[in-house]
Amino acid sequence: MEDRTTVERSQTSERITSLRMKALLENVPRVIECVSQWAQVAGFDEGALYEIQLAVDEACANVVDHAYEGLDAGDIEVACCLEDRCLTIRVRDWGKGFDLASVDEPDLDAPLEERHLGGLGLFLVKKMMDSVEFTSDPELGNELTMCKKLRVAR
Repeated sequence: MEDRTTVERSQTSERITSLRMKALLENVPRVIECVSQWAQVAGFDEGALYEIQLAVDEACANVVDHAYEGLDAGDIEVACCLEDRCLTIRVRDWGKGFDLASVDEPDLDAPLEERHLGGLGLFLVKKMMDSVEFTSDPELGNELTMCKKLRVAR
C-alpha cells in the first residue's frame, strides 16, 4: 500500500488529517512528526506536546509489536481532529484485537526483579492523555481513540 496523507474539511470547518502506511517501526517517527505538527498548530504547549508524542509513539509501537505479531506488516492509519478544544487521535489497524479492560495496570511499587518486561505502553498512554478508548471489530479493525484537551493559560 502506498503511504497517504489527507486533509479534509468537515461540516464544522475543523480539519481532519490522516496518514496511512505500513505498520513498521521505521514509519513510527513519520506518524509522530505528523501528529506533532498538527498539535503545534492547534496551540498545545511543549509539555502537552511531549505527552501527545509519547502516547502516539506507544500506540503505534503496540500496533507494530502486537497487532501484527507473527503476521506480515499490515496497515496503520492515524487520524487527528481538533474539535471543541480537544485533539482526538485515532490509531487504527486491521491486525489482532484485544480487550483494553483485560490489560492489568503495572505494579510500579514491585521490586524490579518481580516486574514483567513491557506492559507500560498502555499505562503511559492512559497517563498522558485525557481519555482513551479502544474498539475492536472484525471488519472495521481495531481503533484506539485518544483525546488531549487544549488548555488555555489564564
